[in-house]
Amino acid sequence: MTATALRASPGVDRAELIAVGAPVPVVLLAGLALRWSGALTGAIVLLGAQQAVRLAIGDDVLDEWAPLAAAALLLTAELAWWSIEPRIPAWTQPRLALRRLTVVLLMCLLGAGVGAAMLVAAGSSLSGGVPLELAGILAATGAVALVAYVARRSP
Repeated sequence: MTATALRASPGVDRAELIAVGAPVPVVLLAGLALRWSGALTGAIVLLGAQQAVRLAIGDDVLDEWAPLAAAALLLTAELAWWSIEPRIPAWTQPRLALRRLTVVLLMCLLGAGVGAAMLVAAGSSLSGGVPLELAGILAATGAVALVAYVARRSP
């Protein structure tokens, strides 16, 4: 919540961002304590909405921190759901938990990398044409492939 408000453009009213993000810790902790996925979903949606509001009311400059913010949001969601899912005997094996954590971290890094590549493409001085369309097609294909991979891997 604070990081998004602190990264706001100088002309942006930080109170709006804080108003959107203020309930996040309470909602997230309630979801974790009650093992309620609806509250976790609400907290993640509020975090995403806060980022969207910051981008909507800010200036038109590309946000170079957006890929990192997206990776942090994905990591928060993955760890939150991981913490409330039913415990099975296999999770007592340290290698399995380490493998899953490694996959989650790699997925976040890959997502940040794809986001950074899209940010570079969006900020490039190409005046359109085939190279820019190709970059957009590759970025969209990569994003869809990543979402399909994550959807297929989720239990």
